[in-house]
Amino acid sequence: MDTNPSAAGDSVAPHLRRLRQVGFCQLDPTSQSRRPILALMHRVYHRLVLAATVLYIFEQLTYAYQARNDMERLSRVLFLMLCHLTCIAKQFVFHSDADKINQLVVGLDDALCNQPVETHRLLLLETSRRAARLLMLYSGCAVSTCILWAVFPLLDQLRGRTVEFAFWIPIDYRHNAFQFAVVLAYAFYSTSLVAVANTTMDAFIATVLYQCTTQLRILRMNFESLPERAYALSRKTRQDYHTVTHELLVDCLLHYKKITETCNLLEQIFGKAILVQFGVGGWILCMAAYQIVDMEILSIEFASTALFMGCILTELFLYCYYGNEVTVQSGLVSESVYAMSWLSLCPRERRALVVVLERARRPLRPAAGRVVPLTLNTYLKILKSSYSFYAVLRQTK
Repeated sequence: MDTNPSAAGDSVAPHLRRLRQVGFCQLDPTSQSRRPILALMHRVYHRLVLAATVLYIFEQLTYAYQARNDMERLSRVLFLMLCHLTCIAKQFVFHSDADKINQLVVGLDDALCNQPVETHRLLLLETSRRAARLLMLYSGCAVSTCILWAVFPLLDQLRGRTVEFAFWIPIDYRHNAFQFAVVLAYAFYSTSLVAVANTTMDAFIATVLYQCTTQLRILRMNFESLPERAYALSRKTRQDYHTVTHELLVDCLLHYKKITETCNLLEQIFGKAILVQFGVGGWILCMAAYQIVDMEILSIEFASTALFMGCILTELFLYCYYGNEVTVQSGLVSESVYAMSWLSLCPRERRALVVVLERARRPLRPAAGRVVPLTLNTYLKILKSSYSFYAVLRQTK
């Protein structure tokens, strides 16, 4: 059966394709060298999108300053502005660390991450399918939120109500239908651009963590079946059993090293951006909750804010869940080594297993900025802090 030579790399291919379409990720070096004119146009587009998102943040900051004495208006802009700030943090990472991100993606195409074994291939394909499904559902939820945010001001305008967008704009759009339509289209473009890009970047990081988890599962399977595989391969190739065993053990060690390097590189690239996300995540939920409690349950505004809160909760959960899974699977490597039939190994190979066990005593622990661990316990702490902020705000209302 033909195997995909880059099944692991394919898991992040949809994310990179979408990020390049919206201008948040540069083209890969191969495309840049083959089509220099297209690469130049895309670099210009990439910088224009960055300028557009920075401009929108500036407009929100101006509006927040003008509304600093009005808690209702201030809360309207803060939860969305903070979300856009986290997006900007990740966008700058994709802009400044493009070479490292390309190195991360190319590393997933390594032969060690795409071993030609049927059970491994099925695991990798399932990982790719789930990653694509997560991207579709997560981005779909964010786009639905933006559509609703465009619908309810339009309905208010048609009903003759005063509409105020939560960002500064140097024109009076309230009494001119054309200007209102232009501002509404601008607001929809800005929010939907950030929504699609932000969710895709989150899903990209989560998918790399998920891929590390899958690779650790494959590594554990290889350790547990190592003597049996060595015996079958030695009979097939008529090589010495201990020679084959040593080669397979070296492959396992190299695979473990590759997984560790991938996880460490991901943390090095996105650690600070994730730390920013965790730092303001509680405030975003707090401000959104502050807004939603005064809305009518059956209103479009309530539905859109509820969807937004669902996106933020999902965003934080993805980092914590998949980071936690990496730690769990990494901690089980030593158990898999113990589970193999190590009595059939020679003394040299047993000594090598001792080195593996010593390394496995320090499981991989992805962290945000090397400070905050990506664990489910961290997720609960963020939710608790968010509720504490909300309780203080409600008391001062």
